[in-house]
Amino acid sequence: MLRRGVGPIIEWWPRSGAGPGRRWPPGGLAFGLGLVALCFALAVAGCATLTPAQRRSESEVRLFADRTARAYGLPPIHVLVSHNPSDPPGSYRRGFFAVSAVTLVSTFRDAIVAHELAHYVLGHDAPLPGDTTDERRRAYQERELDANAKSVEILARVGGMSEERALKTVYAYLLGVHWALERYPRLNLSGHKPPCEEIADLLARFPEQRAWTASLECAATSVRDAAGG
Repeated sequence: MLRRGVGPIIEWWPRSGAGPGRRWPPGGLAFGLGLVALCFALAVAGCATLTPAQRRSESEVRLFADRTARAYGLPPIHVLVSHNPSDPPGSYRRGFFAVSAVTLVSTFRDAIVAHELAHYVLGHDAPLPGDTTDERRRAYQERELDANAKSVEILARVGGMSEERALKTVYAYLLGVHWALERYPRLNLSGHKPPCEEIADLLARFPEQRAWTASLECAATSVRDAAGG
């Protein structure tokens, strides 16, 4: 099972492709890919160092990624630790996913790692469907919603959590993003739906947990949606 510490909650960099509404780092796609390559080279070269707690956490994340791949019958996925303070807590690309060094000791590490692995398990490497920007935007948002729900399954199936605890783990992360958006209304959501809407969708997918989720912040919409559906 993954450990947790203290750290950031916002993920602004695209996780499964640029997608509609995505903001790549300055210089566009080439810069972003170059930055990933640079961070990878630095990590391999040992130019950046991790604290003992971060090293332990990195080993746990790699082990969890290996176990997840085996559980779902997938090839192993590479794990990259980014030492750039401007990088997001987590991101996913074909063949690897990255977490920041700060994420390794973050309270939200479990949710972040499980979410990126969910993109891998769900096969989100495929091009976004749709003929228009709006169609692709909606498809991208749906992938993120699916990854939220799948991350609960991964935390339970691979991490050994109960479904209730796994759902609480993912909810806490999304709620943190929601609170951050309230404080910083111009926060870049990177193509996501507003976090309160993501929370509503997540909770609606686990109706058997409604006894304790119905009163949660952002849950009212999910109860109405479930009743209407």
